[in-house]
Amino acid sequence: MTAAALIPRNSLIWLLVAQVLVILPHLGHLPLWIIALWLACASWRVQIFRMRARYPRGWAKALMMLGAGFGVYFSRGSLVGLEAGVVLLIAAFILKLVEMRTRRDALVLVFLGLFAVVTSYLFEDGLLAGLYSLLPVTALLAALIGLQQSSLITRPWPMLRLAGTLLLQAVPVMVLLFLFFPRLPPLWSLPQAPERGSTGLSDSMAPGDLASLGQSAALAFRVSFDGAAPPLEALYWRAVTFERFDGRRWSQSRPAQLLAAPDWQPSGAPVAYSVVMEPSGRPWLYSLDVPQVEGVPARLMADFHLQTPRPINQPLLYRARSWPAARREAQTAPASLGRSLS
Repeated sequence: MTAAALIPRNSLIWLLVAQVLVILPHLGHLPLWIIALWLACASWRVQIFRMRARYPRGWAKALMMLGAGFGVYFSRGSLVGLEAGVVLLIAAFILKLVEMRTRRDALVLVFLGLFAVVTSYLFEDGLLAGLYSLLPVTALLAALIGLQQSSLITRPWPMLRLAGTLLLQAVPVMVLLFLFFPRLPPLWSLPQAPERGSTGLSDSMAPGDLASLGQSAALAFRVSFDGAAPPLEALYWRAVTFERFDGRRWSQSRPAQLLAAPDWQPSGAPVAYSVVMEPSGRPWLYSLDVPQVEGVPARLMADFHLQTPRPINQPLLYRARSWPAARREAQTAPASLGRSLS
């Protein structure tokens, strides 16, 4: 029996499927070369199984590891931090596929995959993300079942059915742990960039927060104007607005988070400028009223603040033009007035 035959064919197929499902939620946070790396490693692994290629030698594995490390460093600017750590984990998850020789190696790959599934919650922890994560977990369980000597080793669909059954049987235990297990602080954490969260931006704000924010000397953003800068009284920078008050804290209203800006009419001379924004961990951009942004995928929301699809977790450069004298909401909707006056 050759080394390639030590890992069953169906188990290898489910490992490849699981890798695709694990990587998909991370695509928005991964550099493009990760995709090329997976395609190359998956093709190489298939050729190894077909006995048309050899396993990488020690020097080749060392070069791949160094190449992945340099790729992470040049694409993320560091080997330390949340995003760099996730990219390193995904790269290791992919590279392990090529040098996998035995069932023990395959078990390591399965465990890496389960850990990579968990890291996707660092970026998105909604209900849909949780439901999607069941797909890669099921594929990884199917691969794990295929690694065992059983009657299902040559039958891929019964393997998948058994994996789904095991997952469903674990649901009551998960519910009990969620409801009754004490909430403990994390036993591990990835170091964050020192600038993150230091600019005072938050989902809500209480009156007392203004005092501590006013004493902060943290850099929020830099701006350069095309031409002379507007007078100080015109430099009202908007990032987010709060119009909902619960008696203790101010927060955003739901329309401000979901609805696009109403019709508005430019008026007066526009102000053109460039902004270098520091990481804030929030999806809001700084701008003067009323802005049009260039260079980033941002949307003007109902309260006329700019919002990006993802939080700003690294320095961001963008250009914008604003019309401070623009006429906003010539016909204000009664619902908008009700929210602001209630």
